[in-house]
Amino acid sequence: MTTPTINSPALPGLLSVIAPCRNEAAFIDAFCDSVLRQRLPAGWDMEVLIADGLSDDGTRERLQARCAADARLVLVDNPGRIVSTGLNACIARARGAMIARLDIHTVFAPDYLARCIEALERSGADNVGGPWVAQGTGPMGAAIAAAFQCRWVVGGARSRDRGYEGEVDTVYLGCWRREAVARFGLVEEAPGRDQDG
Repeated sequence: MTTPTINSPALPGLLSVIAPCRNEAAFIDAFCDSVLRQRLPAGWDMEVLIADGLSDDGTRERLQARCAADARLVLVDNPGRIVSTGLNACIARARGAMIARLDIHTVFAPDYLARCIEALERSGADNVGGPWVAQGTGPMGAAIAAAFQCRWVVGGARSRDRGYEGEVDTVYLGCWRREAVARFGLVEEAPGRDQDG
């Protein structure tokens, strides 16, 4: 497989949202609705690039219908089927001056992307994001979510502290300046690796 590159010039005022998926029929509509509800700063628009890894549960058909109804949504093919190849396929198609990596299983506050853009512009940082706030459904999901938010379980990770703003060692679902992505390179696609490895 040919490794994609960042090959298009950045468009000022455009945010490229990227998200890989495979067999996410149960979650894809909630994700699309959450992203399309984002209130961006004046002068900003977005494209939402969703890399489908050859879904066979109806996700692809649902995405095709959603893309036909809203031009901001773009279906990107991910024949590699894994997260890293999906992210890279989206990055190669991204046209925005900023690139935000989102997750299909996450629902976002309506101002999440606006706050990321503002933080990038204000701070001069290469990558910004908000705290990871886990929420679960049902007793088991609620217990797992509570563990993810518990300092005794996950340590003192500032990236999970809702009240903290500043440098952290990791950013969940970050938003990058395009030039930072070009400088640091694409996601490692080696078999058995993911974007965290």
